[in-house]
Amino acid sequence: METLDYEETTEDLKKRIYGLNSMIDIGKNLSSDLKLGGLLTAIILACGGQFQSSDAIILLYKEKEENPGFYNAKDENEIKIEFPEPFIEFVNKARETFEKDKLKNISGLKGAFNIFKKMEVELVVPLSCKGKVNGILCLKKKEEGFGSNYSEDEKQLMGIMAGFASVAIENARLFKRATHDIKTGLFNHGYFQNRLIEEIDRTERFQTDLSVMIIDLDHFKSINDTYGHMVGDQVLIKVAETIKSHIRGFDIPARFGGEEFTIILPETNSKDAINVAERLRTNIEKCKFSAPRDSSGEPVKFKVTASIGVASYVDSCDMTDDILLDRSDQALYYAKKHGRNQSVIFENIS
Repeated sequence: METLDYEETTEDLKKRIYGLNSMIDIGKNLSSDLKLGGLLTAIILACGGQFQSSDAIILLYKEKEENPGFYNAKDENEIKIEFPEPFIEFVNKARETFEKDKLKNISGLKGAFNIFKKMEVELVVPLSCKGKVNGILCLKKKEEGFGSNYSEDEKQLMGIMAGFASVAIENARLFKRATHDIKTGLFNHGYFQNRLIEEIDRTERFQTDLSVMIIDLDHFKSINDTYGHMVGDQVLIKVAETIKSHIRGFDIPARFGGEEFTIILPETNSKDAINVAERLRTNIEKCKFSAPRDSSGEPVKFKVTASIGVASYVDSCDMTDDILLDRSDQALYYAKKHGRNQSVIFENIS
């Protein structure tokens, strides 16, 4: 009997050590990913692989000025999950894994229980970093064949993984703030400059193509002057969305400043680059905008156009990031000087 107890204890200990080692591996993987989208996917996959959850949902807490709260990380439209205020206070105080059923009998939290029930969530794991909850990891039931409930050991391991995940999420958010333009969500000027140097180095090493373009919105100042800066901001946001939706995933779009955007096009020659520029220009021109109502009571509708300058890496000269950008800028200047609303490549004006 004692031998049997010893064997069971040893087996339990081995399982716990294996679980802890798995958590360390997961933590290392999560800490290496600074892109929030990829990180969240990795967390959900880890839940399935480690705890056999059928699915998981991550709700991120966002401190928006007008509407702070938890938002579904998978929802591109950032739909807020309308938890009752007492639940947010409860999560901040609890900071430990709990089953959704725990909420059922707590005053003021029945609404949160109903939300989780509708989402088919079984287990809730708060994600906290530096004393603040920055998200919630919600696990659905286990996959068929792995039991109906999560064990206490699994809940403890989830708490460890939540610690790694919350720090990784915070790091990813800090990275995004440091490298992205707040208004448009594109990369910022500094990140663009660093990546351009890297891409030129890669082009020289592997003898590949590389192109860069600068996009300038025509008469943008008059939009701000006529309709106001809030309308101007909406134009910038819409143009940024148009740019992102009409380039490849590994292209590098950035807001260069004001109404200027830049794009690094790796492995792209001049012919293909000008085709990309024309595609962007025509799609920007198709965008429809409206300003607050005029004296007639009808919204003022308007369109914008863009001038684009393109330059490609040339192996025969000592090409630097400054030279490549200067050539793009010269092509842009030519486009604006000769009528605007057109794409021009440097090699055609040099």
